[in-house]
Amino acid sequence: MHASTSPAVHPTGRCRPPRIYYAIPRWPAPSRAAMLTTAIILFLLVAMPKGGIKFERIPITFSYLALGLAAVPCLAASVRTSTWNRPTVVCILMTIPLSVMTILKVTRWGYYEQGFALALITNVCVLPFVFLVCFRALGPALVHRRTQRLLLLCIALVTLFGLVEFVSRNFFGSAIEVPYITVNSDDVGRIWEKHNQRTNLVKLVSTYNNGNIFGICMLILGPLFWALKPARALRLIYLAALFLTLSRTVWAGMLIWLVLWEPIFRRRPVSMLLRSPIHLLTAVTLGGAGIFVLSTGTGFLFDQNLGGRLQALPDVEFTLFGPDMPFLGIGELTYTSFLQNFGLAGLMAFAGWLCAPVIACLTAEGLNALGPLRRAALISLTVYMVVCAVDGAFMLIPVIALYWLVASYLLNPACERQGGYTLELAKL
Repeated sequence: MHASTSPAVHPTGRCRPPRIYYAIPRWPAPSRAAMLTTAIILFLLVAMPKGGIKFERIPITFSYLALGLAAVPCLAASVRTSTWNRPTVVCILMTIPLSVMTILKVTRWGYYEQGFALALITNVCVLPFVFLVCFRALGPALVHRRTQRLLLLCIALVTLFGLVEFVSRNFFGSAIEVPYITVNSDDVGRIWEKHNQRTNLVKLVSTYNNGNIFGICMLILGPLFWALKPARALRLIYLAALFLTLSRTVWAGMLIWLVLWEPIFRRRPVSMLLRSPIHLLTAVTLGGAGIFVLSTGTGFLFDQNLGGRLQALPDVEFTLFGPDMPFLGIGELTYTSFLQNFGLAGLMAFAGWLCAPVIACLTAEGLNALGPLRRAALISLTVYMVVCAVDGAFMLIPVIALYWLVASYLLNPACERQGGYTLELAKL
């Protein structure tokens, strides 16, 4: 590392201590193959996650198919060229206990639904390995400025399409569905079967086929979207799309995001939330607008049964490793479902699995060492950790894939280099 020490002269004629410039070493520029692979994966995961077909009731989406096809060559490149930092290694180790318990549960006790078992193994075992190990070689490409611009465009595309589709469906009675692209070929015309009705309106679903799934995925991507500083019009479209999901879970997630944004991203005290009228006005407006649009009382916002989730929840037995019975599935109450299927040990393993990126990063580097993009990723993951207590959509495409995509940003030191461009820091 070199330093430049040219003296500076004050206007009064006195010499000041020289300003020293430290150059951060240049991050290796991503190859064209890495850029193309990253672009395809991002576009399919964010813009058209449900496009695909079904085989014996199991959805085969183009987004997950692309993940599988890219995993093998990326694994070879990662083993050959990538360096492994401490946070990534710690994160990988923290995901192993739940992966082992999942495989033992499915192989020893079986399952009731093949689709549920495949979804569980994919989400718990395969996706962390793919993003943490196989796609390690895509790190520089993931944070390149062109890739960041593509991420912005994909989020803007699905939110804008969602608004158009919402207006068309609710006010003109015409659904906008493109088989194999915006909807699975087997799900055309079946949006009513996916719990999207809210009083006299249909939730905004965009290309995700379900309002809650769309809202949760946009909450996961939202802080990154905000950190990349999109135009004001795109921000308004994004907020309108999240509001029109008509989901209390999504609205609560927006408030949690608002609370975390000040201390983590802007590094301001939490008391700023109380002193700033804009934050209080946002919360009141969100609740009031929800009641007005749905023509319901405050009971909708403060439903003690969580939209019937608590009534549908079977009695949970507190066992160490779960009941000796086939795997049932993971419901909306994610933590409770893991307790029901895997016992107290499984619940602790799931908590470690879910918190692995955050714990690994903060213990190794600390919050102050993170740049803006990584702090935004930290907020994204934390919001989902809270939201999934009520409705995590854990088994549904593409929630967990997007979760580990954002975790890749948090664990990626290339984020501090702004996509391969050399930065210069000045110190007195």
